[in-house]
Amino acid sequence: MRRQFAILVVIVGLVAACGGGATPTPAPTAAPTPAPTDLFVPTAEPVASETPTATPVAGTRYVVKKGDTMWAIALDHGISLADLQAANPDVEPRTMAVGTVLVIPGQ
Repeated sequence: MRRQFAILVVIVGLVAACGGGATPTPAPTAAPTPAPTDLFVPTAEPVASETPTATPVAGTRYVVKKGDTMWAIALDHGISLADLQAANPDVEPRTMAVGTVLVIPGQ
């Protein structure tokens, strides 16, 4: 029994000295393919390409002539000044220029 123990100790010592005690390195495996959503990484916030414009108002067009006022144009077309201004929010009544195109609503 002592002899068997001595042989076992020698074998264990030889295995340890040869590096046999190290754990084997597993064979490399292929990495899992990432899902398409994992591949997209946005770099910046999206930027709008154009400035939003007002929704066009249905109606006829009127080109402002010399001496015209919004009040007179509204009266001539049978609409209120408030309706004419609402249809043309970007036009300043006191400073509108000759050639300005107005939308006449409801016609």
